Amino acid sequence: MFDDVLVPGSTVLPAKKVDDLAPWPLESAQPFQQQYLAGHFALRYDVEPEAGFTEAKDRMAAVIDGDVRRDIGGDEQRVHRVNTQHNNVTFKLMLLPLWIATFIYAGRSWQVLVNGMTGEVQGERPYSKLKIFFAVLAGLIVLSVIIFLVAGHGGHHAASTTRRR
Repeated sequence: MFDDVLVPGSTVLPAKKVDDLAPWPLESAQPFQQQYLAGHFALRYDVEPEAGFTEAKDRMAAVIDGDVRRDIGGDEQRVHRVNTQHNNVTFKLMLLPLWIATFIYAGRSWQVLVNGMTGEVQGERPYSKLKIFFAVLAGLIVLSVIIFLVAGHGGHHAASTTRRR
């Protein structure tokens, strides 16, 4: 049984990043009120319910396949067909608190998404190849020094002397 299979309603955002922002506390969802958007911009959905339902069926099919294989057990299963029925299907359009920041660096657009309920962050960031090179080089130098010190002192043990009186 599935309830509230979330499918992004906008093709503007990368679906994988939106999915990675889960969980969304759907049990605390409230009916929409216009004042929720006061002072904010919101994306309008561009995925029609039929297309969203197709995506939801694909997401459910992956879970169903995993459940079937787990129920069968063993090392290898040969599942030729799974017969799934979708009954009492309803659609809800939900406005999720998702903050989006987009910035341009080095001629490329970068996007960061934040779950407004949990604070989970997903996105991209630029990497400096020069800084990565110097960090790896510094690590190799430190490792070489440690190896040199261990190898240089490894064979020389100070003999302990004891005096008798």
